[in-house]
Amino acid sequence: MKGHITVYFSLLLLVIFSLLCTAVESARLGGVRLRCQTSAYLALESVFADYSLPVAKEYGLLMLDKSYGTDNSEQYKEYLLDYMSYNAVPNKELLVRGADFCQVQPQEISLQNERIISEEGGRVLEEEILAYMKYAAPAGLLEWIMEKLGLLEQAEVVTSIFEKLSGLRTQAAEVDLAIQKMHRGMNWIKEYSLDVEGAADSIKPAVDELCGLYEIYEALGEEKVSDEKEAAEREKELRRLEEEIHMLERSIALQVQDLVQGHTALLDYNNYVAVNKIKYDTNTQLVGELLMDMEQTFEEGKEKLAEEIRTAVETELSNIRIYSAGEGDYYEVTDGTQDIQPNISVLEGNINVLSPYMSGGVEGLKSALDSCVEAMHSYRTDRLQLNYTDEAADGSGTDVIKGVENLLGNGLLGLVAEHPSELSNQTFAAAKLYEDKLRGYRYAEEALPEQILINEYLLNRFGNLLEPAEDKLLAYEAEYILAGKDNDRKNLAAVASELLLLRSGMNLIYLLGSEEKQTEAEGLAILLVGFTGMNGIIEVTKLLILTVWAQAEGIVDVRALFAGRRVPLTKDDMSWQLSLSGLMKLNASNLPYETEELDGLTYKDYLRLLLLKEERGARNGRTMDLIEALVKKKYDAGFSLEECVTELVIRTAFRAKPIFIKLPFIERSGEAGDYQIEGTSSYAY
Repeated sequence: MKGHITVYFSLLLLVIFSLLCTAVESARLGGVRLRCQTSAYLALESVFADYSLPVAKEYGLLMLDKSYGTDNSEQYKEYLLDYMSYNAVPNKELLVRGADFCQVQPQEISLQNERIISEEGGRVLEEEILAYMKYAAPAGLLEWIMEKLGLLEQAEVVTSIFEKLSGLRTQAAEVDLAIQKMHRGMNWIKEYSLDVEGAADSIKPAVDELCGLYEIYEALGEEKVSDEKEAAEREKELRRLEEEIHMLERSIALQVQDLVQGHTALLDYNNYVAVNKIKYDTNTQLVGELLMDMEQTFEEGKEKLAEEIRTAVETELSNIRIYSAGEGDYYEVTDGTQDIQPNISVLEGNINVLSPYMSGGVEGLKSALDSCVEAMHSYRTDRLQLNYTDEAADGSGTDVIKGVENLLGNGLLGLVAEHPSELSNQTFAAAKLYEDKLRGYRYAEEALPEQILINEYLLNRFGNLLEPAEDKLLAYEAEYILAGKDNDRKNLAAVASELLLLRSGMNLIYLLGSEEKQTEAEGLAILLVGFTGMNGIIEVTKLLILTVWAQAEGIVDVRALFAGRRVPLTKDDMSWQLSLSGLMKLNASNLPYETEELDGLTYKDYLRLLLLKEERGARNGRTMDLIEALVKKKYDAGFSLEECVTELVIRTAFRAKPIFIKLPFIERSGEAGDYQIEGTSSYAY
């Protein structure tokens, strides 16, 4: 009995011991898994602590250079394995080793996912910038930008509409010249005296007289004479009659010629009107097509315009359509020229009838004259009238349009920079243009507040004209981000052009709302055109004068911004600088500076607005070009943003030895019976 109990108890102890070992091994395995997970995370954390110091120092951004400045893009794996081994094996490289119940060894690392700075259209870089700006965003910046955006959109719409005026002016001038010539031709027609009936009354008696002479001559020639004396007298009389007949024939032919010449002169005047009517029709159609393009632009953007500006633009476009595109037949051309073609037919018919008699002959001439007189009854001049007043002006106005064009033709940068020779001329040629890679990248819907913060970061970390960068590739880095040229001066010139376009649009909005300045511009337009009756070209020229006036004021504005002064976004009578008389005398030597405006915008403020308009991919690409090139130049020639990451997801494999028992459900690999533990870990800045 005692022996039976001993065997039973021995078997029971074996079961209990196995259960305890299994429980201990299972608990140990949980610890092993935790150590593997912790080791992988700590290794990632240690690797990410090796962020690129040059980038952090220069730009305040955290990113890991996977290559660690080498040519090996997977250098980070060696560091990860090394860090994991120290965390997984606490006795590593210790002289006095303690107990290690986990006995874990890292085996392998494989990359599952990574977020590279240069990919995703630069979105990864944007997120790093946003993380940096989380606690550095200026208070009220978003509200300030949103307040200005509506005004910027108005300026863009107005500028895009009226920038097409130059082409329209040429066609409008042709329309108005045709009107002027038609009016002149009609006056010639009405002033020309052609008395067909009087001429006929003068020619008919001569024809009758000539016919009588023909009969006398014929009868005398048939008379018989009895002696030589009578024959001599008859011959003498016949010669006299011949001479008289010849003179009368010549007189009649000359009168017919004069009558035909009168018809021809009048026909030329009518044809002159007809030809210019065709030119009028052709050019009004061309103006209408150009105007349709302007109106389409207006329709697409009119909702962005304030009501008073929208009304002003509509009025100007309507005036152009009325005066130069023929809408509503303002000049009453249709009624005024309705008799021209019938008159031409009458005159051509009379010329055809009378032309055979210009060289002699009177047979049927009286009938021809009667026909001409009858035809002239349908010749009308009483309706030849246009709604046009041809009051000559002196035409001696200063062509400010050409003046501003010539001024800008000499180069904008030389006009707006007070000391052009002192401007930076540093050159930058990126070895790898990220701009080319990212331009046109299709982003998800843009979050405006985020883009505003990113732009603010760029303005704070990169140099510009008034705050040039020191010891960098370019002095005017913000201008490079906006323009992408390889030279400081080229970038500055491009930004100056953008600022001029923006300021010109805002200035034009002010001018369109100023009745006083529109009246001044119209007066100068009349002088330039030379005829107050040419309404169409006056209207277009007035708008062109307003446009170049706004542009000239824009030159003054940009000049002030480059000098560090403030310029208000919207002008009023007090802040407007350039008078029309000043515009007419404007040249490179007498450009004024904008006075200081306490509530105006600085050069940096305007850069903020320009950055909002910049294409996002180009902006991100140029930013990366600058970052990479600077780090290469100052710190590490092998540096590349294509090897820089902000997040890694890795798959790790560890091997652990069983101690208390071998669990059959654990995958084995390597040495027989070892546990193979795999997991996924990630880390991001």
